[in-house]
Amino acid sequence: PPMEYVLDEEDSILPISREVINRIVILGFSYRITGEEKYAERAVEELLKVCSYDDWCPTHFLATAEMALAVSIGYDWLFDYLSDDMKALLSEKTWEYAITPALSKNYLKNWFTWSKNNWNSICYSGIGIACMTFYEENPDKAAEFLSMCYKNMPIAFSSFTPDGVYAEGPGYCQSGMNAIVYFVASSDNFFGTDFGMSEIDGFRQLGFFPVYITGSTAMFNFGDNKDRMCYSPVLHWYASEYDAPLLSAYQSGDFPGTFNPDRSENVERNGEGKENALSLLWYNRENSSDSADFSDVPLAVQLDSDMGQTLTVMRSAYQDKNATYAAIKGGYNYINHGDLDIGTFVFDALGERWAEELGPGNYDADGYFLGLPAGGRWKNYCKRAEGQNTLVINPDLALEDQYALARASFTSFEENENGGKCALDMTDAYAMNMAKSVEREFELFDNRSSLKITDNISCRIHSEIYWFMHTKAEIEIEEDGKTAILTKNGKQIKATLSGDGEFSVMKAEKLGGKYEFDEIYDDIRKLTVHLENVTEAVIEVTLTPVK
Repeated sequence: PPMEYVLDEEDSILPISREVINRIVILGFSYRITGEEKYAERAVEELLKVCSYDDWCPTHFLATAEMALAVSIGYDWLFDYLSDDMKALLSEKTWEYAITPALSKNYLKNWFTWSKNNWNSICYSGIGIACMTFYEENPDKAAEFLSMCYKNMPIAFSSFTPDGVYAEGPGYCQSGMNAIVYFVASSDNFFGTDFGMSEIDGFRQLGFFPVYITGSTAMFNFGDNKDRMCYSPVLHWYASEYDAPLLSAYQSGDFPGTFNPDRSENVERNGEGKENALSLLWYNRENSSDSADFSDVPLAVQLDSDMGQTLTVMRSAYQDKNATYAAIKGGYNYINHGDLDIGTFVFDALGERWAEELGPGNYDADGYFLGLPAGGRWKNYCKRAEGQNTLVINPDLALEDQYALARASFTSFEENENGGKCALDMTDAYAMNMAKSVEREFELFDNRSSLKITDNISCRIHSEIYWFMHTKAEIEIEEDGKTAILTKNGKQIKATLSGDGEFSVMKAEKLGGKYEFDEIYDDIRKLTVHLENVTEAVIEVTLTPVK
């Protein structure tokens, strides 16, 4: 049945709007391809329903913009089927429920107009496309809002300029990137130009971000991101627009249905029919053929965004589920959807993930989105440094186990024939915890098969230091305390500790006791190195595939 107007826990109809987009794209596409009017008839039924709503939830403007996009697509793709009365109704309601509210000068209410996150991209894109679709109703007002789109959408491009790394992570990249490309492609169709938006540094590189951030078994899901693969039809647009066949091969490969099947979420492909339909708008068979060449794409990259995010990613191959993959994060902790995760990393080998990121916590937790120092976000285990694959230094000296406003930059990076290596200055993250200098070296070596993490730590006082790596593998520590065998699905890697300390195993839970909103991670354990009463330390861990 057609979707009813039902508010969710955020007092929004966003899930309704997104399902209406799914339905209109699938039904409209089926009508255009087959010519069978049953699809158009059912799409009209959906459109009539949303036009009977009292509004499109302008208090949560993402929902408004996505509903405007759905109705615009329906109007355009069903144009030769719609009656004049139906066309007039769709135009009238889109202007009343979406475009006119978007033109309000109440910038506290319409905060998307100046925001730097994906609200900017999604809202400007949805309403902007509606202005192209229904401009005849009021050309001057349509032009007014479109002018805002071309001037203000690039404000959010700081999330990925200059290297394409999306500051909020892969899941939020998917929604933001989709919206931007929908707008740019529509602008090219409507005006014959995007007025320079696609020429901004970082836009072209953005298409590669989902590929770089995808390991051989899962995403590098830092922050509030799940580990499922980005699956976006606009990668076919990127592939064709910029002659980048790897992006199309990634999008059309068999990953979505089989991607790390022990993670059930990876096969829950929301809007699969919509994505397949949109993919066919831009798909070029040559880009995903066996003869497609992407040997020019580097196997090791360092990525920066003007918003302060920075990553280094290294691998042995693309499009290979058994490839070795290692990625490490620096950047700025105080980023929307961010964690206290400077220095965190993931590691894939032998078709398994060995170093895990925990992803999002409970969005309903008190103060979950308050990420300032002493903010409620940092009460959640999976948002704290102890819930990452990084260091914790003197955890009792401060409320946060990394400084919430810390920034960390890579001081070196190189790719070589055996892999690559980088160094990350993490000192700012632990300055409040009496650290004098902290540097993490990260190296993929031995023909891109093994990973070495070396931490050089100097403290101002005698200190307690933890080294953590979260894993779903079973851990067996040998008698010397310097060697651990990790076993998962019949495969093994060896962890070797050089320098200070010995290995131990801890539960994935807070050192100071469970927070009421903390998730339970019964399937996760932490490979740990724990040092006490030290002022200088070197912790070097090497991860080597065994079988």
